[in-house]
Amino acid sequence: MKSQWKTTVSSVFLSAALLASAVPALAAEPGKPAPAQASASAPTAYKLTNDLQVEMKSILNEKTADGTRLGAVVRMKNTSSKVVRVPEYEVRMKTKDGVEFRLQASLGSPRSIQPKSQVELSYLATVDSGEGVELSELRWIDIDVYVYPKKETLQLSVPVSDLVWNGTETSEIPSASVKKWGEAFTIPSLQTPLEFKTTNISRDTIGTKTNSVVQVLVTNPSTKRQTLPNIALEGKSGLQTYDSNRAETSLALEPGEKKYIHFVIPTELNTELEALNVVTAEKYIDAQEKPVTYNVGRVHIMLPAKQTDALPIHGAYAFGDAMKMDPLNQLVHPNMDVSLVELHMQQNDEDGFNTAIAKFKLTNKSGGPLNVPAFATDLVSSDGYTYNGNRQGTTTLRVLPNASYVVTYSYILPASETGEGLKLALYETHGASAAAGAQASGAKSQEAQASAAEAGASYKSLLTAYSVKLQPQPESKDELKLYPLTVKVNNWEISAMFNQQQNYNYRLKFSLDIEQEKDVLIDRTFSQLQFDLYDSGGTLINSVKSPFVGENKLQKGSNTINFSADTMQLSYPVMIKVYESFVNDKGETAKRLLTTFKQ
Repeated sequence: MKSQWKTTVSSVFLSAALLASAVPALAAEPGKPAPAQASASAPTAYKLTNDLQVEMKSILNEKTADGTRLGAVVRMKNTSSKVVRVPEYEVRMKTKDGVEFRLQASLGSPRSIQPKSQVELSYLATVDSGEGVELSELRWIDIDVYVYPKKETLQLSVPVSDLVWNGTETSEIPSASVKKWGEAFTIPSLQTPLEFKTTNISRDTIGTKTNSVVQVLVTNPSTKRQTLPNIALEGKSGLQTYDSNRAETSLALEPGEKKYIHFVIPTELNTELEALNVVTAEKYIDAQEKPVTYNVGRVHIMLPAKQTDALPIHGAYAFGDAMKMDPLNQLVHPNMDVSLVELHMQQNDEDGFNTAIAKFKLTNKSGGPLNVPAFATDLVSSDGYTYNGNRQGTTTLRVLPNASYVVTYSYILPASETGEGLKLALYETHGASAAAGAQASGAKSQEAQASAAEAGASYKSLLTAYSVKLQPQPESKDELKLYPLTVKVNNWEISAMFNQQQNYNYRLKFSLDIEQEKDVLIDRTFSQLQFDLYDSGGTLINSVKSPFVGENKLQKGSNTINFSADTMQLSYPVMIKVYESFVNDKGETAKRLLTTFKQ
């Protein structure tokens, strides 16, 4: 959480169009220079001298422990074809009640401006005003000290009341600064044509902390290559302000290009963000050569009532359909179809929570092998909670041409979760999470893992999202569906055996028919059947896992499962619960009940 220079949503810059609307009134006011003509894509420029124009970049009015800090950053442009000195005018901030405060220029500010060029000039002052002030104008005063009494001449006065970024003591928000979630915006004061649009906010819980990742689409509508300005996001929850880390430290966009940037906002576990501030940092050097940095807000973005309501979904999902992927994603190949083929949830009575299991089919439509994409998944509940998916621990490296492969994910949900109104989101992961995914997929090269674990915070980028419904459990107890297999139990028998150690063991004999979907491949990483044997009192006696691939695999026809009970007391009746089970990337066994044998 921020410890210095916290800002709220009190005010931000008006658009250039609104500033331009004030030009006629300014021009009509006697004794004040008229502003130079301004375009809709840039802040208003005001004529200071015959050769110099100024425009406002930042206006600060922030309470600190020492009083009230007043600041201004202006751009001064030389419109002539010769070098021009920066005038030694006194710069003052005027309040609405007529008080003027002198601002000090940053140490080392430029003394002159090259022809057809511009410089940024920073001014700052701290005043002893515990109650705060209301700013109205920024003024340039020419002072003639060679006459007595000294003569002051107003050179330029610029209205700034609509440009002020205030401190945390006020909650006023000019309507022009507020954007709805998903509404496109520009930042004219930064002199960039880039357009920004918030597209998603997701959550990752790590211990007692939560990272909210804000995904922003950046578009370059110009005909020139553009570099991303140094912007940041602040998360707002009540009176608390949370800093962010920008995942992409630098970014350049070619004409017409679109790219995503991501901001990672660490918060407490149960923090619900209500708004976002788009801010930029301004720098000032005081008379003791000490640098001062402060943030100035540019845009205020309102979040939906719940963060999860910001998730953009394609609509209701139909099982088996190819999902629509974000065309900007770098993870899922265009010739790879991803479809959800199973989604079940059931209660774990022993553990007091629910387990959901989802299966995704990856279909390679190309003529060559394609890598298995290590995407992350979230289930989002109707009341706004996010449950991160855990991928199966290992997968194959690639999907063969014109074939499909299945990847399984598990989710831990509270016992109160009904499964109504669920949303499913798929993400491309970056940073530490991507490196872990590369290892789970069997990536061996250090280069691949280093590329996945790129510098910066771990974050994820949205691939796609849908509304989903849980599938009901099959009514037939003799037909087990675990995609891409359909396993029919023709008959079964449980028997007890008395061994030479004078103990009882148990044996399950059963006959199976196994059908596999055409062109959907399975390997040793595929789910197993887990057989849990319980005595008449419901105590677990023994558990045995049997694979569908490799040694001792389950096969069509007769199969035998031996349970080592090593007990001198015969239990009757006994019960066997049959689960589909797999080990996820956290080393946990996730399982789904398929049927029960009781004898």
